[in-house]
Amino acid sequence: MYEKLRKSVEELFENAPKTNRANELKEELLANLIDKYDDLVSSGKNEEDAFKIAISSIGDIDELIEGLKEKDIFNYDQMQKHRKRSAFILSISIGLYIMSVVVLIMLNEVFMVNENISVCIMLTIDAIATCFIIYNAASRPRYVKSDDTIVEEFKEWKSSNNAEKEIMKSIKSIVWLGIVALYFILSFVFGAWAYSWIIFIIGAAVEKIITLSFRLKE
Repeated sequence: MYEKLRKSVEELFENAPKTNRANELKEELLANLIDKYDDLVSSGKNEEDAFKIAISSIGDIDELIEGLKEKDIFNYDQMQKHRKRSAFILSISIGLYIMSVVVLIMLNEVFMVNENISVCIMLTIDAIATCFIIYNAASRPRYVKSDDTIVEEFKEWKSSNNAEKEIMKSIKSIVWLGIVALYFILSFVFGAWAYSWIIFIIGAAVEKIITLSFRLKE
């Protein structure tokens, strides 16, 4: 029956362009279809009924096929606008993180400001940068499915998956920028040049933990 499902999906993608992107989409749709078929059989449906229900649940695939031809499956114009806005916000955030370290050094070494006040000012700038990054991740447009067909579920999953990847990248950026800031604080404020470099090893471990956490969630 799995071969019959594959044949049905092959027929649906008969007019799709012969590209890696189309093949990936076809395989992902087939995997979702097989999962649905298995669930139906496990719930007591016979194989033929499960096959018919699974096939009927696919929904309208014409939009996906046209999207493959036009390279606009998930509204790439909107995604491109978001990428540009996201790049702008992230650039400002990274600039603020870097400037916070420069401000710390200037306040301590040039203007002889109290170390505690200097650190507080730096952390305030870092907090503003972090808020920008969190806002950028939280404001990403999400796809809302119009019905319960497999095609719409796939679109929603794809959009959610992209959002999670972007959140993970943002978290890693925050962690590493925080690591660099902490390195300069330990080195300049406390004069701990001899062992402050260890913070980068800790940062690498934290990055691996973040990646593992997201993979376990998936």
